[in-house]
Amino acid sequence: MAVKKLDETTYEVSAVREGEEFKHLKEHVLVHFKDAKVDGFRPGHVPANVIEKNFKKEIDGEILNHIISDEYQKAVAENELKPIADIKLEKYEIQADKAEVVFTIPVLPSFELGQYKGLEVEKENFEVTDEKVNEEIEGMRKNASKLKEVAEDEEAKNDDVVNINFEGFIDGEAFDGGKAEGYDLTLGSHSFIDTFEDQIVGHKKNDEFDVNVKFPEAYHAENLKGKPALFKVKVNSIKRKEEAELNDDLAKELGFESVDDMRAKTRENITKREEARVENEFKNKIIEKVVDGTNVEAPRALVDREIEFQINRFAQQLQMQGINLSQYFQMTGQTIDKMREDSREMAEKSVKTELVLSEISKVENITVTDEEVDNEFEVMATMYGMDKATMLDEVKKSGNYQRFVDEAKYRLVNQKTIDLLVKETGLMKTTSEARRLIQQGGFKI
Repeated sequence: MAVKKLDETTYEVSAVREGEEFKHLKEHVLVHFKDAKVDGFRPGHVPANVIEKNFKKEIDGEILNHIISDEYQKAVAENELKPIADIKLEKYEIQADKAEVVFTIPVLPSFELGQYKGLEVEKENFEVTDEKVNEEIEGMRKNASKLKEVAEDEEAKNDDVVNINFEGFIDGEAFDGGKAEGYDLTLGSHSFIDTFEDQIVGHKKNDEFDVNVKFPEAYHAENLKGKPALFKVKVNSIKRKEEAELNDDLAKELGFESVDDMRAKTRENITKREEARVENEFKNKIIEKVVDGTNVEAPRALVDREIEFQINRFAQQLQMQGINLSQYFQMTGQTIDKMREDSREMAEKSVKTELVLSEISKVENITVTDEEVDNEFEVMATMYGMDKATMLDEVKKSGNYQRFVDEAKYRLVNQKTIDLLVKETGLMKTTSEARRLIQQGGFKI
């Protein structure tokens, strides 16, 4: 066996079995096929050469598995590797008396932590102004506006929500994913391709008409790329926002006692929200500074896993809106490969952050108690609207209990690690106004 370090996150293992060693391995594998059924022979009496001929692919696979299993365990133990994903088979050749295997093992990288104590990081000193409170209340007033169906003789315009039926055709033929009924579309949102929405503007309820568009050249579906398409559209309804008036009635509708109570509680809510935002931004700046100061390589296996996690999470969010990924790609012209490419930088940053925080927790010997884990379960149960016992029973039934516990411990250790970094960091405060001037280049510090 030969083990070679390709980079900080990948080791290559090469192994050869030949001569007597290969012969013994093959005989060991053939034993498992002694009762194989072959036409013309009784089970247990099939000659070895017939078994080899009829089950060559299966036999080769078993030989490969034995070699990889042996060499993998040796490589990991002898080189103190920390595997993070499945191996990748690079080469496998088998001959009459010899087998050669090459595979790579993705591993956690070894690295030295940069400075993570005694750092100085800016923390914003915010102020809740009357202007900010008024702006928030104005937003609530606008959001309280209700969609009201317009008269049948009124034309659709931008910002209206039109409910439509549509079906798309290429060269007179309907195509998959191009049809929907009762679809709510906000005009001017640019959620549909080309000038689709623009061509609905000016139409009335019950209008039936054609919309002509062209799919983007970079569209993900090969059969649609750059193709002109005709959509047959029917407008079922047109709804427009009817703005609410700021008064005590609206305040009560929104859960306040009066407009004055609305202002007071809005100020309190903004203060709490801004405090949380500032604290969160401060923590993120500390983490970013620590990670930037540490030279660590993000393993591709972990980055790819993080990308898939991000895409799956996005798909779940779409599902909650009644849209799947395929429909999203149809509407936006996006592709899964482009989505993965766009997600890579963020995924690499996320993986590096996870590696650095994990290393700090080990160096600082940060652990959690059973009591802390139990308290975390109480918090989670409340969040899910369940009691703790019921929640844990459900997790046990699903067979994911240990993973559930491990993830809770990981979150708690992570939070303690971040708390340590915050405690060990010096503050450089700036006011919101100072931040604005700095960003505008008004003065330097």
